Amino acid sequence: MTEKSRIAAGVTAAFFILLLFTGFIKNHPRGYMIKLYDHLVEAFDSDNGEITGVSKIENDYAKSMPYRSALINLSGLITRKLNIRDYYGDKNIYVTDDGYIVGLYPETDTGYEYNETVDLYKFLKENGINMIYVNKPVKYSDDGSVSNMFGLETYTNRNADKLVNGLKNAGVPVIDLRENAAAEGMDIKDLFYRTDHHWTVPAGLWASRIMAGGLNEYAGYDIDLSIYDDENFEFRKFENSWLGEQGRKLAGSYIGLDDYTEVKPVFETSFVFKDEEGKTEGTFDDLISENFYETEEDVYTAPSFHYSYALKGGCVNNDVASGKVLMLTDSYDHVTAPFISLAVHELDTLQLRDLDSSFDLRDYIVKNGYDTVIISYAQFMIGAHDDASSINYRMFDFGF
Repeated sequence: MTEKSRIAAGVTAAFFILLLFTGFIKNHPRGYMIKLYDHLVEAFDSDNGEITGVSKIENDYAKSMPYRSALINLSGLITRKLNIRDYYGDKNIYVTDDGYIVGLYPETDTGYEYNETVDLYKFLKENGINMIYVNKPVKYSDDGSVSNMFGLETYTNRNADKLVNGLKNAGVPVIDLRENAAAEGMDIKDLFYRTDHHWTVPAGLWASRIMAGGLNEYAGYDIDLSIYDDENFEFRKFENSWLGEQGRKLAGSYIGLDDYTEVKPVFETSFVFKDEEGKTEGTFDDLISENFYETEEDVYTAPSFHYSYALKGGCVNNDVASGKVLMLTDSYDHVTAPFISLAVHELDTLQLRDLDSSFDLRDYIVKNGYDTVIISYAQFMIGAHDDASSINYRMFDFGF
């Protein structure tokens, strides 16, 4: 943390203590003390005599603290006035000169990811199943420019280059969306929200068209890509309407609110949705929970607009005759899987980080008779296996 960041942290802490004291007086101190005592007992580590669960106390009180949103905004104003762009660097949140939140990522040798992916490709090929690897970018395509901005190294694009080039040399079909963006003259950051690490719904539609093209090129599909033309969709824009997951830490007063665009096909759709509760009939509209767009709610407690799209488990498209695809996904695919489903008869999704380590991916693929597997990963998944504590640790665990 820079000297400016330390100053900002001290000033913010002083305001926090003041509001904490105010809330303590106001909100039944006896009840809070009992709660505090219970947490301390739970947190106390009798083996070494240390307190290990203080964050639980902080989180519980923060949720019920009076003037919570005002405090967050006050902190954001202070940080903004001091031009602190690495205040939450310990949480991998940095603000670029043009106001986008980005992350920095360490170097990895990509050997684990390469071996797992190539071996799965060979296994699938032996079983007559196609495979496509899709690399989804981060908000910047030049590691050097971001490193220079913060005086810290980031290797995400260089890591992706190593893996993508290695996979291509091994004969694995690869769609590197960085290349598509460059070929279309796009600025990659325009695919993303400023205050959230996810990309926008229109970006998901754009990527889905390219993935569908990959199904044609690498898996022998015959998808009419014109279904993804803009005139076939309705775009509904909500301006300055929501705050992303990372932006909530920085505060809306610091980073501002994000726009949001909902995208729906204007043509009729007919699906059978598969989930844990069984099968239900529906349309594309059933893949969107519009109650997420409650713009009157506090932006710090409202649900994340990104997760309004969801294809849970899988679906059958009654209007398409062929194609059975399994997508190995991450959270970016909340806004790609629904659009991919418009082009294939059957689409199932799996997120490996949500599954037990005993899950046999290869057996699952063969038993379910998929003709194609798409591995669709944000490029910061590369290297997650270097950190056993990472939520994404098992994303490349393909059974090699």
